[in-house]
Amino acid sequence: MKRFWMIAACAAVVPQLVAAQVEKRVEVTKAYVPRVESALKLAVEPDMTDTTRMRPEIDYTVTPLSLQTTLATRPIRPATVTYWEFNRPLPFYLKVGAGYPLNSVLDFYASTQNPSTGYVIGYLNHEGRYAKIANEAGVKNNSTRMYNRAGVAAGKYFGRHVLEGELSYDNRMYHRYGSYTTDPDLPEEQLRALGIGGMNDYGDAALSVRFGDDFQDLSRVNFEVGLHGDLFFDHSDLPGDGERSRQLNLGAEGRIARSFGRSSFSLGIGYDAFGGQQWLSGCWQQLIRASLRYHYAGGVVGLEAGADYYHDRVETPGEPEALAETGDYFIPFARLVFNLGTPGLKPFFEADGGVSPNDFRTLTAVNPYVAPGTWLDKSSVDYNFRAGLSGSLWRNRFTYRVYAGFSVQDNRLFWATLLERSGAAGEYETFASTFIPQLGRQTVTSFNGEIEYRPISSLRFDLGVHGRFYNKECDWANGEASFVGNIGVDYTGRKISFGIEARMESERSWSTLDYMFVDEARYLPVFKAPFTVDLRAHFDWRVSHRVTLFAEGRNLADQRLFDFARYPELGANFTVGVKANF
Repeated sequence: MKRFWMIAACAAVVPQLVAAQVEKRVEVTKAYVPRVESALKLAVEPDMTDTTRMRPEIDYTVTPLSLQTTLATRPIRPATVTYWEFNRPLPFYLKVGAGYPLNSVLDFYASTQNPSTGYVIGYLNHEGRYAKIANEAGVKNNSTRMYNRAGVAAGKYFGRHVLEGELSYDNRMYHRYGSYTTDPDLPEEQLRALGIGGMNDYGDAALSVRFGDDFQDLSRVNFEVGLHGDLFFDHSDLPGDGERSRQLNLGAEGRIARSFGRSSFSLGIGYDAFGGQQWLSGCWQQLIRASLRYHYAGGVVGLEAGADYYHDRVETPGEPEALAETGDYFIPFARLVFNLGTPGLKPFFEADGGVSPNDFRTLTAVNPYVAPGTWLDKSSVDYNFRAGLSGSLWRNRFTYRVYAGFSVQDNRLFWATLLERSGAAGEYETFASTFIPQLGRQTVTSFNGEIEYRPISSLRFDLGVHGRFYNKECDWANGEASFVGNIGVDYTGRKISFGIEARMESERSWSTLDYMFVDEARYLPVFKAPFTVDLRAHFDWRVSHRVTLFAEGRNLADQRLFDFARYPELGANFTVGVKANF
């Protein structure tokens, strides 16, 4: 009987022991490591805002013990979150400031976005400079310079595609403070015709519409089509009896791309038409372009190759009929990077270029003091080639890029000033404040070096050195420096950020057309700007996560700087203000 009870007790206990032993046979651990990466932005600046998804990495580890068993795990769906759910930026940004000599700055942005619907952004930008600047004759004319821009951009999401557009108007105002005369007997009528201290004022209303993809995921076909238009106004105070100008630009473009494994292809086309009105009546230009790209992401070689084709036709008024110039240009494109197995040494080769029209609107963007109503009959064409080494050392703390370049510049712009002599022996001179663009050809050979050093993530040192050798096939001075360099340091902390930079340029020269002597010996006196160092600094103090105080200084060495011949820039100047997000 006693034996029976012992057997019964064992039969009751053994299942529990077995069950307990089975429960301990398997240990399951789960590692959940979320990782947040920066959002990829659409390739449209500055108004497109994209969304991104975070897919946390979830790893499972199963460790069997001495007894064999089968464990069926239930799959866990990874968590997803959009950028807008993770980080909701404040809808308004404001930067406002003023400084000495009197200047002002204002940037305001207002935005709203729904990740499933679309976005709307409105903006307002302003920069102003009001102090008078002494010109080459020591005369202080009105030197006010102002830039204003306002616009709105919006986008509507349609699944993977987006329909977006932008409407904007910008105004650029300058004054011809560089003009002067040393002739005390210059007639009043001629003096008024010079327009000394007069205003150059340009307005540009622009509208653009685009529909398509963001060209980030090329595993499927990506495409885009777009339309754009500009209406350009010249509101300048014209000397003499000059008539104001207006220009209408219309254009369309399209692009398609697709990847196949490590390879991808893209094809783009575009058309632009420029038409002059009022004083520019009879000026017309069309530019047709097509581009082909092939990209290969190899382990040893990264390659992107292709070509651009441009067909250019320019018509200008002439007698007895309009004059027409036509050109066809093929521009090679290449990006070749060799991976030698070390991040510290990556040879590369690059080739690119482009065609830039020389219509009146484009010329005013390059030089706002261009002679009124100027429209050149040829476009400028560049062919650029670069080869060198790049890399990063010491865990990416030190990066460098050294290379040699060669450029062929056809129909390059050479800016000449107009100087008139007067007096019995030509002892007086009068600068009419305008620039006359001339076309010529030159080749440029350059040697360049750029380095960046980050001993810690918040501190950066950078140095750039560029030496250029010009071979001009014309008599015009190009207004460019043979040496350009920069050296600077930046610190970015949680509360305080600051930086200082020195920008250096060697002597530059511009040709001068002298009407009195040009018929005798092509007398072309040259205006020279000396070697200059533009010392700049900035300081930011983050008072809170919404408010930052800033200070910016330019030309702190108080040197006589020139962006254009006979138009000196401000001396030492600074701006202080506040940046706010709310």
